[in-house]
Amino acid sequence: MTVEKMLKDAVARSVRNSVRDSVWDSVEASVRNTVWDSVEDSVWASVEVSVWDSIHAQILEYNYDR
Repeated sequence: MTVEKMLKDAVARSVRNSVRDSVWDSVEASVRNTVWDSVEDSVWASVEVSVWDSIHAQILEYNYDR
């Protein structure tokens, strides 16, 4: 194997690994952000409904007791 062939192979391998790592990092970040956003939205929606239901129940109870 010539030095030129070894250099070409090394450069090609380096570029391939760099592209693969970059694409993987991008996909991983996108999936992680999408999942996190979904979980966060779901949790906040649940908390919001729970809080509003509690407030509404207290208002109804207050009006009933009057």
